[in-house]
Amino acid sequence: MSREMLKALLISGGIIVVLAAIINYLAIPAWNIHSSGLWWFFLALMAILGVVVLIVCFVNEDDGIVLGITWAIIGGYGLLFAIFGIASSAMVNSHKLHDIAQVTVVEGNAMDDFADLSVIESQETLPLVDWNTAKVLGDKKLAGLQHASWYDVSNEYNLIKYQGKYYRLSTIDYADDFFKWNKAQYDGVPGYVLVPVTPENGVVAQEAILVTLENPILYTPNAYWSHDLSRHLRNQYPSYMFDCSFMEIDEKGAPYWVTGVFTPSAGLFGGKVVKSFILTNAQTGASQEYAVDDAPDWIDHIYSLDYLMEIAKWHYGYGNGFLNETFGQANVLRTSYYFRDKHSSAPFANFFGYSSIIDKDGQVCFYTGLTAANAAESNLGWLIVDISTGEMKQYNVVGAEESSAQGAVEQLVQEKGYEATFPLPVNICGEASYLMCLKGKAGLVQSYAICNMANNIIAVQAETLPEAIRLYKAKLTGAEEEPETSSVDKGTETAPPVPTKPPVPGIDGSGTISEVYTAELDGTTQFYYVIDGELYRSAITVNERQILLKKGDTITFKYYSDGNIRVIISIA
Repeated sequence: MSREMLKALLISGGIIVVLAAIINYLAIPAWNIHSSGLWWFFLALMAILGVVVLIVCFVNEDDGIVLGITWAIIGGYGLLFAIFGIASSAMVNSHKLHDIAQVTVVEGNAMDDFADLSVIESQETLPLVDWNTAKVLGDKKLAGLQHASWYDVSNEYNLIKYQGKYYRLSTIDYADDFFKWNKAQYDGVPGYVLVPVTPENGVVAQEAILVTLENPILYTPNAYWSHDLSRHLRNQYPSYMFDCSFMEIDEKGAPYWVTGVFTPSAGLFGGKVVKSFILTNAQTGASQEYAVDDAPDWIDHIYSLDYLMEIAKWHYGYGNGFLNETFGQANVLRTSYYFRDKHSSAPFANFFGYSSIIDKDGQVCFYTGLTAANAAESNLGWLIVDISTGEMKQYNVVGAEESSAQGAVEQLVQEKGYEATFPLPVNICGEASYLMCLKGKAGLVQSYAICNMANNIIAVQAETLPEAIRLYKAKLTGAEEEPETSSVDKGTETAPPVPTKPPVPGIDGSGTISEVYTAELDGTTQFYYVIDGELYRSAITVNERQILLKKGDTITFKYYSDGNIRVIISIA
């Protein structure tokens, strides 16, 4: 190697070191061997080095030994990266990925775990304002700020519990513009927005609260340089791999960022799990790491939605291995969240695939439906996830999937063009039901709707929640509607009216099929079963899995009597 070539290589090496420092500052990879981002960082630098060596060797007419060694090292590194990537993939680690989510299947009557909304007190903890409506309300509040053009309201609007009440919270952040940030950075971010979500006197207030802080927020995702939240966390924890960050407030209203810490559990990179999180004061930047079990009581969100839905997907997909999840799909379930892109355009623009709910203990949770991987037309269950502990509960509730319920209630107000929000799973008189808000073109709630999960023909809507519940109860029992001055509207409960025909909620039944036949009735496929000497009829819409039922199978169901035949309305 000539002296000129050695000099050129040293100069090029120095330039690459400077370039590496710049890329590291901009990309802020975790300096951790388990971080695929770090491996990509070095692979990119090696590729740049290879090109530089190629140019130097060409200019100096080198015999290629240096170039050959350089590209051999780069090739070896790339091959090693690929091997580790395959060893960390779902193809190799499907059973490990399946076991990450700990799902408890709730036995017995699923509705026992849900408060009965026929009781007025239970209605007061319903989060009826969804993300879309909260955003509409919150964006309007921005105009009340001094220098409003410098700021935007973040799109978070996560559901939280604050001082005993429930709100959707979103931080104000710098506008996505460097020059506006440069003006606003000296004032900082003035505060955040709270949107009340629970009803009062049967309706939601539909207003946002602008909270301005005595000491501004300095660390946000849209800040630059040292006040950029991601860079601030990387400076404090150089080797940590982070999930996304979201805002929480303590009981005094002080803002904090919650950021999950990933730890791989499958190979070098795969199966990332959150076992701890970083709590960062948004005003001072002070951070502290907590184990999930040691989290302060006021924190509602530790796990992000995307993380929880990903491990749920692994759990329901990889029980019988990677190939089955990809091809055969026997016993593979999908969450409604998985299908959200399928419904992302009209008429289901509000199909988010999940909803934020409050469980019977007052804890904020995520809900999503469960459906067969190859037939997303009916739900086979509900999945409720506690987002502060990661605990998952599966309820085997069979019936209409969410977009069907949305379509059923939108038909009730077709002439008004209202859109239904993504359903909330609720219990009304022991019946698994979906509760939705109907919104006008301005994105504000106009009325409330309820649809029965087992039979979405049972659907009602009204201007207030108590009125909708009253109408729904009347339709369940088949009674004549009560006058509008019913005791439900007055805030008290009385016994339900006496039914004038067999109750739709149904009678529990089970047995072994001795004969099975099919026929078409009013354009719908009907199944006729002989069970313990009795004849039962069931429409295909009750449960599509009926096509798999055969003589000798044992089933559990609900039915009502219609003359000489028993009509099945749900199959477990």
